[in-house]
Amino acid sequence: MQQQIHAEGSVRHAEKRRRGTCRFANRVARTSLDTFDRSVPPSHRREDGGDASERHRTCVAAVVAHFPRRGGGGSSSNDGGCDDDADDDDDDDDPMRLQVMGLGAGTKFLRDAILRGERLEEGGYGKRIRDCHAEVLARRAFRRQIAWEMLSDLDRDGGGAGGGAAAVHGVCGVGGRYSPILERVKERDGRGRDDGDRDAAGRIRYRLRPGVTLHFYASSAPCGNAVLKKFTKMSKETFDASLGRDEWPKRIHVPIAAHSLHLGQFALLVKKDGSIPRCEPIIDGSIVKPTETQRPSEDSTCRERKRHKKPWPCRADDGWCPPSCSIPGFGRGTIHSCSDKLCRWNCLGMQGSLLAPALDGPLHMTTLTVGRKFSRAVCTRAVCCRADGFGPTPSSDGGVDDGDGGGNESRGKYELNHPTLMETNVYMDESGTHAMAGVKDVGRDVSFNSDLCWVWWPGKAPNDCGYAADCLDGKTGLKIDYRDVRAGLDEKEGASPLTYSECCTFSLFHLSMEILERSGVPGVPTREEIGTKLTLSTMRRTKCQISSKYESEKINLFCHRVFGEWSRRES
Repeated sequence: MQQQIHAEGSVRHAEKRRRGTCRFANRVARTSLDTFDRSVPPSHRREDGGDASERHRTCVAAVVAHFPRRGGGGSSSNDGGCDDDADDDDDDDDPMRLQVMGLGAGTKFLRDAILRGERLEEGGYGKRIRDCHAEVLARRAFRRQIAWEMLSDLDRDGGGAGGGAAAVHGVCGVGGRYSPILERVKERDGRGRDDGDRDAAGRIRYRLRPGVTLHFYASSAPCGNAVLKKFTKMSKETFDASLGRDEWPKRIHVPIAAHSLHLGQFALLVKKDGSIPRCEPIIDGSIVKPTETQRPSEDSTCRERKRHKKPWPCRADDGWCPPSCSIPGFGRGTIHSCSDKLCRWNCLGMQGSLLAPALDGPLHMTTLTVGRKFSRAVCTRAVCCRADGFGPTPSSDGGVDDGDGGGNESRGKYELNHPTLMETNVYMDESGTHAMAGVKDVGRDVSFNSDLCWVWWPGKAPNDCGYAADCLDGKTGLKIDYRDVRAGLDEKEGASPLTYSECCTFSLFHLSMEILERSGVPGVPTREEIGTKLTLSTMRRTKCQISSKYESEKINLFCHRVFGEWSRRES
């Protein structure tokens, strides 16, 4: 790993100064960070109630909805992750509205021993959150929120069993000021006339309300390929002051020349698990790969061809990877990087497989705003363009529009989404500094020491702990009482027992089953058929049964030249 030597007394800003892209990117960042400040206890954000020295030691991510002008997006409030008046010095008297749909903060993931033991736990699969990185938690919170919104809508039909979604699944945590982003799809008969809320198969489906767009924020460049600053020419951002508060740049994503595939240009990466001993090369230079069984099966001809083919340098060792990352199948981790997951979401949507049957089409991000370590050229490669070839063929001019072309314009189609990529000059830590004296590894001058992670969504039921977000133990993937952490208590000393979060896979699975059953999706298994203990094989079988289109597109994605290396969980 590359190192630098700094003189005694050297310091630098906790966040390097940056220019940003436009005012809209700054609004998205400020709205997200304001929600983080309101949802997470100050004692965690600012160590021991002091200055902001602790705030920069985590990563924050959020999914933000952008509404049409007043009258099209509902009432507004700054109490629940909404922003009307960011950048008060702006002369726009009628700003369009932002609302946080899901927020995550964290930098931890589960170790291999816990992942392997989860399959044997009595409570079943999916109660632990495997990956507590901020981007993953934000997307989980977003899925929980749109599920809450669908269920609330279905309850208004009187089909609920007792009190509606607010009573069963938690009242809206924003004082009733939340504005829905979904609407029912109005079906048409053969003459184009309104034919009610259900399609020919009797299903209720949802889509984004007109004018609503989704925007992703990450306080730091996603781990993995997005911080692999190689194989491309990088340049600093230029702030575009000509764009209004609700405008973002429209750029073309030109296909990237795959000139260094053998060196890892488009490579998938996993989060490096320090608890797993490093694999050693054997005589012929190949690597013993403990996770080889997780890869898709290959026919004998394919295996024979690979046996006589010299392995690519990027697959022989992980020394070239960014800090805290390794390569799939190398035996040093199985959880994919956030860059890989964002790229996958830009192919299949952020809604996931279980909610796909209740939606008119995949839900894509229209923009991605990044704080620290942003490089447009690198992020373009990492979060979308390396998946070129998935879905319909790009336009004949050799490029794909982002902004207008991205987002949710192509209803029902699974195709590669190219979001507008933006930098923000809104900082998590405005004034903090890092001591840089001595020898420092390049790219590892920030230490994320806290194991606590946080997740919040607008529909989350208020708790009695004095804060809105769920506190997660990044070492176990379970929900923990932050008051016990502050008091230094463990279970032997009377601490509350660890429980599972409402946005874990187990909770989302059962909530999704209820929504699909009540919206008329055929083939939804009953609770008796599923059983009290969820298993990975049961969940996969259910997905294939009720969401065949999504699962078919996922298989197509795994046949892609890049995503064929995806590490899948063992059932």
